[in-house]
Amino acid sequence: MKYLSLLAVIICSFSVSGQCNFIGAWDTKEDNTIIVISESEGNILGKIESSGNPKAVLGKVILKDLKPNGNSWKGTIYAAKRKQWYDAIVTLNETVLEIEIQVGFFSKTIEWIKH
Repeated sequence: MKYLSLLAVIICSFSVSGQCNFIGAWDTKEDNTIIVISESEGNILGKIESSGNPKAVLGKVILKDLKPNGNSWKGTIYAAKRKQWYDAIVTLNETVLEIEIQVGFFSKTIEWIKH
């Protein structure tokens, strides 16, 4: 019985540690845009909640397909200016979300601040 209890505790601790810590609202630092990252049916995605940019489409998904990748998450991000999806690696550093966008051999890192 002790072993079953210990096994249950171990399994629960792994499932909690695998959860996404960056669920919530993030300020992109551009045009007063706020992105809300949420989880629904096992899918983690980010949608535009508000923006000072009149061309922004509220509710549009701009971050999707996030999957754990070591200490970070790998997914795709939408670049509105280019109207394309790009590979992205998302890393949480306390209250800063670092998003490394990869285009071929080039990459660019942007930072979002916890709102």
